[in-house]
Amino acid sequence: MRRFFSVLGILSLVVVLAACGGEDTTQSDDSSTASTSSPPGPLPGKVRDVGPEPVPDLTLETLDGTSIDLTAQEGDLLLINFWATWCAPCREEIPDLKALHSDLDNLTVIGIALDRKGREVVEPFAQKLEINYPIVIDEAGTAEAEFGPIPGLPTTILVTPEGQITKRVVGIFPTEEMRPTLQEMLSPEA
Repeated sequence: MRRFFSVLGILSLVVVLAACGGEDTTQSDDSSTASTSSPPGPLPGKVRDVGPEPVPDLTLETLDGTSIDLTAQEGDLLLINFWATWCAPCREEIPDLKALHSDLDNLTVIGIALDRKGREVVEPFAQKLEINYPIVIDEAGTAEAEFGPIPGLPTTILVTPEGQITKRVVGIFPTEEMRPTLQEMLSPEA
């Protein structure tokens, strides 16, 4: 049984590394503002309809020690974003996720970092990029298992205000494509 989980872990790591690419050595002059054009680089992820299925009964602890009970978030639209500090496409989408989190009332972005080095690398990274949404470190892989499979990074899961998972995006979250859908889901008539 131990061998099975070891092989499964190695396969998961290979898939994540293949999907995410290597370390990006380029630096952006202003990584805290949302992108307004489509720079060359990874293509936006494809939005895939799923479910609906209930959000897992899971409580996450953020970097600042706050607990987030996912099943108690009714009324809020959640974007649950699986990412890692070493993932170049993940870093590229952070400014857009920050903008969404700030711009849309009742939308909460939750970043779930899959960095195995944990707080040691995630906390300074989040501070440097001035990430304004809650960050959770999933060193043990609990959230990843509950939401799985997570076939590559970044992966974003959309949870409706009613607590239902309805969309998954593997790759960079297509912010401009999805903004009207998110606004519609947040409107009182939805």
